[in-house]
Amino acid sequence: MKRALCIFSMAALSACAKREDPAWAKMPAEGTTGDSTVTGTPMRVVRFATPPAIDGKLDDAAWSQAISTSAFVEPGDGAEARTHEVAAFAKLGWDDQKLYVGAVIFDRAPFSPFTSGDVDPHCWEKSSALEVMLQPGDPGDNRDYYEMQFDVHGAAFDTHWDDYNTPITTGGAGKVFGHQEWSSKAERAAWVSDGRFYSVEVAIPWSAFAPGRTAIPPKAGDVWRLDLYSFKEGQRLSLAWSPIRGQGNFHKSARFGRIKFE
Repeated sequence: MKRALCIFSMAALSACAKREDPAWAKMPAEGTTGDSTVTGTPMRVVRFATPPAIDGKLDDAAWSQAISTSAFVEPGDGAEARTHEVAAFAKLGWDDQKLYVGAVIFDRAPFSPFTSGDVDPHCWEKSSALEVMLQPGDPGDNRDYYEMQFDVHGAAFDTHWDDYNTPITTGGAGKVFGHQEWSSKAERAAWVSDGRFYSVEVAIPWSAFAPGRTAIPPKAGDVWRLDLYSFKEGQRLSLAWSPIRGQGNFHKSARFGRIKFE
């Protein structure tokens, strides 16, 4: 059975910690709206000259250059949700080796029963986590996309789907969602500020993705489809970068935002 490569670290601030959150952990006043990128101008993803250290904090110089998403919104109708229990925003970057995702999630009591060594645990059922849905290229269909969930304890669920929610099969251990033998091989870390937020950094190697209808790694100017979700409590509490707007579920690639590599 596969084991995802990872680095996991967590630090909790003491009760006497500063009241002010660090600058990198503050919700941006403005940001790129996933909803507007669906058919409009894609979100720009900057190339990192020097990659960030994957320690869970977004305090590296690289992240200060990255463009921020807007605050995540209600998944169904896109309503503003800046004070939600899993309010969040994210930043993206890339280089020739990896795609970088950094997110701050204002979950004041994040929870996970899993560890970073667990293989494909059902994060969506029990964890506080960030979900990354990624479709290489902008093909205009729902084929050939990837789902990755990274929780507050460094656990990861990742799989590769052929088409919209397809395949789902039954194995000896129960349901198998997509091709769970696939691994993102993601390096990841989470950092917890007690009672305020947690942050997640993920570095996904391009080598994890199978060559298909678009160049991997991408070239400058290429456009891909991507969506981001924050969630907890079996996804009863969840937010999205680009809302679904009544079109299926979190897997509907027509509702993923669009990103453009620079």
